[in-house]
Amino acid sequence: MTAIASLLLRDARPSDRVHLLLWDTPNPFELDQITRYNNAQRVNYRDNLLQRTDPTAKFLTLHHRVDEELAELQTLCKQTVKPVVLLEGLDCLITYLNVQPGNHTTLFWSNLENTRKLESLLWIILPHKLAPKTWSETRLIRIPSLTT
Repeated sequence: MTAIASLLLRDARPSDRVHLLLWDTPNPFELDQITRYNNAQRVNYRDNLLQRTDPTAKFLTLHHRVDEELAELQTLCKQTVKPVVLLEGLDCLITYLNVQPGNHTTLFWSNLENTRKLESLLWIILPHKLAPKTWSETRLIRIPSLTT
C-alpha cells in the first residue's frame, strides 16, 4: 500500500468540522484505497447537484443559494452510514462562485470553515489552487503533485 493510500483521515480532529485534502491529481485507485482504509464513503458533489437540480430550470443560481449548499453538505454527512465522507467534485461550486460578481466565495469559505456538528467526518478533496489561504493548517492535508 502506498503512503497516500494509507492516509489516516478517520482520526482527524475536530471530528465534527470540515477538513480539506488538497490534491491536484487524485488517482482513482488510491482514492479507493483511502476510502477502504478509512472506512469512508466517497460522494461526488457534481452528481449530487445534478440529482437536486430541476431539469426545467433555465439557470443555475448557486451564488444565491450558498446557505442551501452548505446545508446539503451537512445532510450528506447525516445520511451516510460510514464515519468518514470523502467529497469529490466541490471544485465545480467553488469555480462557479469565483466567477460570480460579489463576495460569494469568501462567504462560502467562511461559513464552511465555521460549520460544526457534522455527524460524519467530512474531508473535501480539492486542487491546491482552490483552497482558501486562511484555512487552518490543522484541518488540511496537502498531497504534493508529482511533476515529470
